[in-house]
Amino acid sequence: MNTIKNKYLAAWLGACLFLLSGCDLQQANVNPNAATDVQVNVILPVAQANMVWAISDFSAQTASSLIQQMTGTLNVQYNVSTYAYLPTNFQSTWNNHFYAGALMDLKTIMEKATENGSTHYRGIAKIQTAMLLGYLVDLWGDVPYSTALDLANVARPTYDRGEALYQEVFRLLDSGIEDLNATSSFSPSNNDLVFPATNETNWRNNSRPRWIKSANALKARYHNHLSKIDPNGSAQQALAAINAGTFVSNAEEMKVSFGTTPDAGGPWFGFLQNTFGQNNISVSTFFIDLLRDRVAPGVNDPRLPFYVRPNAAGNFVGTPAGSPMASGASQVGPYIFSADAPTNIVTYAEVKFIEAEAHLRLNQFAQAATAYNAAVKASLLRVTGSAQPAYEARYASETAETIQQNGLQKLFTEKYIALFLQTEAWADWRRSIPAGAAGTVSGIPNLNPPTTNVTNGVFPRRFLYPPSELDNNSANIPETSLTARVFWDR
Repeated sequence: MNTIKNKYLAAWLGACLFLLSGCDLQQANVNPNAATDVQVNVILPVAQANMVWAISDFSAQTASSLIQQMTGTLNVQYNVSTYAYLPTNFQSTWNNHFYAGALMDLKTIMEKATENGSTHYRGIAKIQTAMLLGYLVDLWGDVPYSTALDLANVARPTYDRGEALYQEVFRLLDSGIEDLNATSSFSPSNNDLVFPATNETNWRNNSRPRWIKSANALKARYHNHLSKIDPNGSAQQALAAINAGTFVSNAEEMKVSFGTTPDAGGPWFGFLQNTFGQNNISVSTFFIDLLRDRVAPGVNDPRLPFYVRPNAAGNFVGTPAGSPMASGASQVGPYIFSADAPTNIVTYAEVKFIEAEAHLRLNQFAQAATAYNAAVKASLLRVTGSAQPAYEARYASETAETIQQNGLQKLFTEKYIALFLQTEAWADWRRSIPAGAAGTVSGIPNLNPPTTNVTNGVFPRRFLYPPSELDNNSANIPETSLTARVFWDR
């Protein structure tokens, strides 16, 4: 773990150099009143970096291949695309990033923050823990938590049910908001990778409110995930979270920018900057074809050149799912594949899509149309840097009447495009499959399994538990099939 933490601390230092002038690891956010215990100051950026790698490294590679934004062409990534992935593929993500990495560090922050009265640190740690638990349930289903972080006393932790963990997610988010609204002996500043500030006062005035908005956005996301279980109730709860106060523009959203140098780039950049990554995964033909000619014949989705880099001949060439790399295949574009590209956690566009979907489920069509249009425009602006009138005229001009015509089809398709290479997009795709449908039925957008697959065309619905659990904790593991569904995916 020390090597991993040093790697992430180096990434944090790179981010500091980019965002601020002169971050000092030993002096970062050291309040005179807390001089005797500065550990939370140092642990926070390490936990946040592990958090980013947990949700955006192999997790995102796998999710994006399963929904055919990308496709694996060699080795592990090829196995993912043909539904032949193995437990060993998830060992590092499970242990190094989720558990021994982020969750253990966040537990330490919560304990130390309780001791020294730094309730703002504790609030951040609770919010990040909630989000990681949400991802763990969404990716694996039932997972260890209540006894998993007591390593000194529990060698084989029990598995908590996904339903119970979602309630813990909501409890932690509410409690985190309470901590952020309380007084704190000291607060983060430039050591907060998500919402850095030049000093504690600026963090309290500017970053703290954004953490509260992020917590409400996460509450909306996880309530919305329950759409198959309680369509109306989940919609009402999602809207209540949004109405409590969340992002009002792209400028406020939750993301991490590590820096401008190759050594400080985020997970996708780190994977793609060498030939190993470039040879093992490709943008899928399906995704490129979805964006090609999307506005009109010869007029592509304006996000295409930002998501996908044209090849040497100036063409956008994808690779069919489950196939070897296509000749002249395009690489991922600069929106993702650049050292300073941010790693998105929760975006303003995602929140507006959640709002639109919730209103749709409640038959509140005027509000749904307004939120949907705002979501599409936010994505276009975020990715391209400017408004896109031609695209907006066709895809962001819904009314109360038109949104009733295939509204969910429109919404899930646009959200799929907006959440390019984000793990969250796989949750949406699974949610869009009708409840009770056979395992061969696709979500939105409509996908065909690769010709070569090992599940007879049944779509994977979860990750596999790693060997450390299968070998040492098998008595507690509830499910081992990659086609079994997590609790909210019925």
